[in-house]
Amino acid sequence: MVRMLELLKRQGYEQASLAVQKANYAVKMYKDIGFKIVDENDEEYIMAFEL
Repeated sequence: MVRMLELLKRQGYEQASLAVQKANYAVKMYKDIGFKIVDENDEEYIMAFEL
């Protein structure tokens, strides 16, 4: 994931975003690498990472 974010930054992207179900254990991983929750609904978090 970190390598992909580095690649996106090199290619000129300013932000990466994703949706993840709230119950998914990956939420912690995304938070640990710097994604922030920017929105949510009943089932998912929308997370963004500033490149």
